[in-house]
Amino acid sequence: MDFYGTACTAIEQAYKVTVFIKGIIDDVKSFDDDRLAMRLTLNTQLSTLRTFQRLFVDPERGLLLPGKADPFVAQNVIDLLMQMRQSLAQYELIAIKYGLATTEIDALALDERTEGSLLQRAKSKAMSLMRVAYDWSLFDKKKLERLLEEYTKWTTALRDQMQLFGLEILVRGTEDDKKELNAIGLGPVVQRQKMVDAHAPDGFQDLQGEIKVAEYAANGSFQFGHWTEAGGASSTAVIVEYHEYPKKLRRDGLDPDEIAKLKAPIRDLAWLLKNSTFGSRKSKSEPEQLAPPKIYALECLGYIDQPFEDRHMFLYRLPTPQDVEMQSLITLHSYINAGDGDAKRTKPTLNDRFTMAHCLAITVQNIHASRWLHKNIWSRGILLFLDTPTGVQVSELQKHRIVPNSKNRIHAYLSDWGYARSETQGTAMAADFDAEPNLYRHPDRQGDPDKPFQRGHDIYSLGVVLLEIGLWVTMSRLMRSRISETKRTGRLPKDKEVLAELVAWAKQKLPTEMGYGYSQAVLSCLKGDFGQGDAELALNFQKVVDVLATGEAV
Repeated sequence: MDFYGTACTAIEQAYKVTVFIKGIIDDVKSFDDDRLAMRLTLNTQLSTLRTFQRLFVDPERGLLLPGKADPFVAQNVIDLLMQMRQSLAQYELIAIKYGLATTEIDALALDERTEGSLLQRAKSKAMSLMRVAYDWSLFDKKKLERLLEEYTKWTTALRDQMQLFGLEILVRGTEDDKKELNAIGLGPVVQRQKMVDAHAPDGFQDLQGEIKVAEYAANGSFQFGHWTEAGGASSTAVIVEYHEYPKKLRRDGLDPDEIAKLKAPIRDLAWLLKNSTFGSRKSKSEPEQLAPPKIYALECLGYIDQPFEDRHMFLYRLPTPQDVEMQSLITLHSYINAGDGDAKRTKPTLNDRFTMAHCLAITVQNIHASRWLHKNIWSRGILLFLDTPTGVQVSELQKHRIVPNSKNRIHAYLSDWGYARSETQGTAMAADFDAEPNLYRHPDRQGDPDKPFQRGHDIYSLGVVLLEIGLWVTMSRLMRSRISETKRTGRLPKDKEVLAELVAWAKQKLPTEMGYGYSQAVLSCLKGDFGQGDAELALNFQKVVDVLATGEAV
């Protein structure tokens, strides 16, 4: 199939029709009350189309030129373009009728000059169009609003596909190709990929200063604190994440070189997190750029080594600067388990549960796009915050669950990182027979693993957490008897039995709780139903993200 030629035709026709609609709206008085909102919507679509043409169908550097794209990925882009064009089909026929579009490709540059010329031609035809009842009926306000809603859906999907396609280029493309990816928000991804295999420089050391921890605000390995840099006069509110030294580092008799070698992964991770951008802000100087892919993770300030306590701690900024006095951090695990004993717990709204699930899924997707692996996804390592019109807040989560505010949503932030980030770095095969953490791990990674960590292992762990969110029950409760048995015998549950039990819950319980789509998304994560190869996995996992995003918008 001629992916390049098909894309050129589809994108140019969509552009002409969009400008045609914009011209009619601009010139007809009956649209006075709605003109501004409609024009803004259409301008957003035009911006997307221009970006697509510049990056994907440029005759010299276009990423859809023959030989540049994986056919599976390119076919998905073409299918989406066809759907987008189909949503405009009736308007395209009218535009052709009035000579504002043709069935032939004109190789137009989709720039302001072209738009201005097309706009003037469209406005000149407005009066003629109004005299033909059928033609004018397409510009009925309600019909036009439905069109714009449908059209926006497809251009939003196109932007997502552009970023997915760009991620494929990061793997397969040339350095010149990668330079173009800033326009679709992938600059930070390129930077993270460059850093992932690097080691912390010799000059990077643990933080020096004073940390005051609010003991009353503790939750598991997370605490609130105030950090004052050495020589500084003011403190910064931070989240403190504790990690005990690994067993090898707690042994007596280690010489300095051995200690430095064992602590190197800690330094590498702290340096990597400190120098990585997880935000989704786009460049103000280049408004047509897409926002970077979102990662819900905290900004790391660095780490503090505490050898006398056999631990280290990472310090993170709060999502929004705020006073943390007398507030408590809440993990997903503690939020689900909140309540007295086995008393019925008030569940958050469906919207909130879908939002939390989507936060985690899109974060895993974009971590993997950076060639990172998380390696430690479980509900005790996920922090919750309340996203409000005034910023992301630590407080009011419990109140929001009881008295929900439709303007606020619960966001889930992935933390508690495992040490080795890169897909290509070796994975520790150390045995771990602690029952509860193993329940979140892929069968290949439970107990004494004999296989290196892969993307699918993170996705499996995500599936377990999504199951917890959907059922609103933690593994520590669902698997209470198995955890007790492991403590008694020292033997982990059989991994195949655990997987079968999780799959059964997803099939039997989730459809009534969260709907069929959510249930299938969880099953896909648990079973690894994503096909062969990185490109196919990425595109099929996108379907999971899309299902959760759709539920979030309910």
